[in-house]
Amino acid sequence: MAAAGEAEAVRRPLEAAPPRDRRRPGERGRSGGHSGERRGSGRCRGSANAADQAGEVTLTIASAMVTEKPEGDLEQELADKYMELHPNVKIEFISMPAAEVSKRIVTMATGDNLPDMFFVPNDFMPQLYDLEIVADLEGLLGEEWLSGYNPNLLKDAKINGKMMSIPWYASPYAVIYRTDWFEELGLEIPETWDEFLEVSKALTRDTDGDGQADQWAFSMVGSRNNSGEQRFVLFSKSFGADEIYEKEGKWATDIGTEQFKAGLKYFTDLYTEHGVVPPGPTEVDYSASMELFTSEQTGMILSGPHSLGFITTTNPGLEGKLGSFVIPRGEAHVSISGIGGYAISESCENKDVAADYMKFITSKENAIYFGQKTGRMPTRTEASDDPYFSSVLFKGFLEALDYAVDPETFAQYPALLDTIGEAYSNVLSGVATFDEAYGTLVEKSAALIDAEN
Repeated sequence: MAAAGEAEAVRRPLEAAPPRDRRRPGERGRSGGHSGERRGSGRCRGSANAADQAGEVTLTIASAMVTEKPEGDLEQELADKYMELHPNVKIEFISMPAAEVSKRIVTMATGDNLPDMFFVPNDFMPQLYDLEIVADLEGLLGEEWLSGYNPNLLKDAKINGKMMSIPWYASPYAVIYRTDWFEELGLEIPETWDEFLEVSKALTRDTDGDGQADQWAFSMVGSRNNSGEQRFVLFSKSFGADEIYEKEGKWATDIGTEQFKAGLKYFTDLYTEHGVVPPGPTEVDYSASMELFTSEQTGMILSGPHSLGFITTTNPGLEGKLGSFVIPRGEAHVSISGIGGYAISESCENKDVAADYMKFITSKENAIYFGQKTGRMPTRTEASDDPYFSSVLFKGFLEALDYAVDPETFAQYPALLDTIGEAYSNVLSGVATFDEAYGTLVEKSAALIDAEN
């Protein structure tokens, strides 16, 4: 799930995944609708009709975050509040880690034993579409309520026009940076990768005068795993290169283009040529990159807003010293929406109550509360427009929502990512020259795609 903890569950091959229309970054804009719910009450218009008149109801919810901290406690708190408002409703959670959701929901669907609601990771949506087990979410929510969502996020919750989940939160990727270091050095927020490099050179310093850098610009996640590979493709996409897309009914790639090559060269040069990332980047996974940032050895890190709470909890001294900016552009800014949300099963006997519960937890008051505690951003504009989310801390994440790209549906996407990870890892570690690693990548990626076509 794109954002529970680090929440970058390894993508699994998808069965009979229908391709989605290719969309280039930056083609969408943000809208500002409002839902008309009762302000400040934490209850939704129509709650009495949906829940209070339903009789005794038990909702079973397969949650991917009930064991997360602090998300799990907050989810239970919201459920408790809903049950207090509606004593006839009982909510029971089933723990289902994000990496296991697709397998377990498929098994439960086969056995006709689905929960009333279940968490939907982005990479499960195409397979879920084929299963035909999700209720008519748009019909349950209604046009007025739907108009209050950020349309970009609502679009990312759909496959072939059908809504697969009700978005609860968003965790787009942007660059978290040290505002105090930028101010100290008189640095401006970089818009382009050229400007990012200049900023990075200024931030990489020898602070103890021994002639060696001991403070670096960027916590590069250079590990050959999902965390590193997913971050890298945001670099390559920003240079105008899509690692996989559908064209005329077949899969295609930009890996062999000059744009992708330029993105790979820029990424690896940050270490091999410019030295603006700490030594040993291939050993730096997400956790290590966070440690470098929280220990104040680096001044920038690419991540989602869910990382903000961890950073300030680990190092309270960084409170008030953080900001965010959108990922710089080569040809375009890019990000992922990182939405998380729930589907209502077609087999649910109390669909109206389930929809009402989702309206409750995504209502303005509750969405702001959850976002402030977790860093996960609201999906509805009336909450995301709150001044808390327009601060320098969230500015980049809010802007990133305009540049979110679709999740990939290529069945061999994990294998494709691994070939990319192998290429940058070999360059960063000196195992291969850039040209050798790039040539191998082009050959291996072409073979993977040809096998699927």
